[in-house]
Amino acid sequence: MASPDGPPLSLRPFPVADKAPQNLAEFIARVNTQSGGFRDVTENKLQDEIKSNQVVNGADTDPEDVDMSDLGHDEEPVKDAALVRMDVLKNIEIAGNTAMLTLDSLSLLLSKQNPTQAGLTLSQQLREMVGIGTLGADKLDEPILNVNKEKDEEEVATGWTLMQINQARDAADEAGKFLQREVDAESKYWEDVMAVKKSGWSICRVPHERHTLGVKFGFSEASPEFKNNGLAPMRRGDSGSVELDLGRLGGVSEGLVVTYEKDGEVVGRSVPRRRAHDDTSLESRVLEARNTIFSQELWHELTREARTLAAYGVRPEGSTLTCSVDDSSKIILELVPLTSCPVADDSLPDNSIAEAIFISLHVLLSYAHRYNELMRIRPIPPHISRSRGQQVYALLRPVITCMASSRSILSCTTYIGSITKALQKSGLPASFTLKTTQFSAADPSSQGPNQLAGAQSLIRNILQTIEFNITFTILPNVSLTIRGRTFLFPVTTTFYQVALPPSSTLQGICAPYADGYSNPKALFSYIRTTTERAVTLHFLNALSASPNPAQWIQSGTSIRDPEDDSRALQFTIAEQPVALVLTSSFSNNPKGETKSWTYSAHLDSEPTRLEDVVARETSRPRP
Repeated sequence: MASPDGPPLSLRPFPVADKAPQNLAEFIARVNTQSGGFRDVTENKLQDEIKSNQVVNGADTDPEDVDMSDLGHDEEPVKDAALVRMDVLKNIEIAGNTAMLTLDSLSLLLSKQNPTQAGLTLSQQLREMVGIGTLGADKLDEPILNVNKEKDEEEVATGWTLMQINQARDAADEAGKFLQREVDAESKYWEDVMAVKKSGWSICRVPHERHTLGVKFGFSEASPEFKNNGLAPMRRGDSGSVELDLGRLGGVSEGLVVTYEKDGEVVGRSVPRRRAHDDTSLESRVLEARNTIFSQELWHELTREARTLAAYGVRPEGSTLTCSVDDSSKIILELVPLTSCPVADDSLPDNSIAEAIFISLHVLLSYAHRYNELMRIRPIPPHISRSRGQQVYALLRPVITCMASSRSILSCTTYIGSITKALQKSGLPASFTLKTTQFSAADPSSQGPNQLAGAQSLIRNILQTIEFNITFTILPNVSLTIRGRTFLFPVTTTFYQVALPPSSTLQGICAPYADGYSNPKALFSYIRTTTERAVTLHFLNALSASPNPAQWIQSGTSIRDPEDDSRALQFTIAEQPVALVLTSSFSNNPKGETKSWTYSAHLDSEPTRLEDVVARETSRPRP
């Protein structure tokens, strides 16, 4: 039993829909679904289907059963299928004609107001029969006017109009403010863009973003890893300022720091220049981006070159490159963000060396770019391929070569200068002269097409073999010339050669090695031996030219008595410190003790002239 609050319980069966077709369209659809459709409907076929249905139904029912469904109903006469088909076709034709007449009537009615649009649906027969615009419509009855209602409607319309006017005014004010902000922002944006353009930077469209401008600050001859990173889109910010999209550079400004250390202490450092914190101009930001991509490429090329310079003390240590100058000093290269750069210290004594290395590395990379451009535009024979691959630039090797040449010059001048001072202290007129190579740019008037510019030719000359000449005058008639050459390729080293003047006396007493000397120690050994023998020969000749010449002979670097070997004067060049030492064994001491005189650049040098000492010692009588 249903609850009183719920829906009532119904005992009637569910209604069954009428299976007969509801309209003509449904009837036609049912006929078409049967086999053959209207075309195969014949009287004989329908009679056969009726008989077959009766046979099937009769087999399923009992003969004694009585069908009660037909009681009280008269049998309906069977309709002819052909007549039904004709009736259906007639109704379809009537419906089509009615639709066409309705369309023609409406088209003719509309042709008075809009003949062009109505002429598209108006039939040609009706157009020729009555023409266009011959049918019209008028309003027969005027509506009843209500003054109060019209007044109310007018007030409502006025209110709506005022509201719309206020909304339009507010929208216009907002649009005006928005347009003013856009004008100010666009003006500021284009001012920055034009300032960059006037500064010499190249402005172009960004690839794949045709509506975005970009500034090109990279280098066309850079390596492929950095050539495509030199273009930054200039996007407009909300306030109109230009925002450089530096995502390809990592979003961080970087620079190369060069540190010069001696005995573990920093004695020189070069720090990259940064823009001021209050300098937010677009030109300074573009310049900083250019310096960043240049420093990144420089660091990349330095790390590539360092793999070929392990024999010269260049090795990577974490995020730095270390280049050993000598046993106590080294150069440290590091790429760091500008925000993490150390503070510049002007009190360091060797800042100039670090700054020179910093500038040299940047100049050499720029020279490599120019050389790539020259090789690209210069005509070459057709059998030579232009695609030679990415070559390793010589950036750190020229710096190593220059420092090696400087060390060679310093060591030679220091040693020869010490010997010269020692000889001068002894009273001998010794001297030396240093001549180095002077580099100069090529004459612009003598340059042809596709040739290097003057500055580039200067860099090319600097990259050649570095030479220096030292003319060492031991005595007025005895001199020699030392030629030092520091090679860049294939091996970075200094090679020394000694040249003697024609008919020099040194050819007979100490001729130099014809193939030269590959290290300073061998060169210094020759200079020491040559000086000792030249001084010995000088004093032997002086003794022979005296008014009362005695019989003396030369034995290596000493003067001896041919009759008494214990009587001798030995001339030697001491090493540390460099000094000229005269050792005499002319004394009559029975113990055979010797006496020596030392001449050097120090304050404790012997004050007596060497010539007087030799004369006094050789004048001693024999025991």
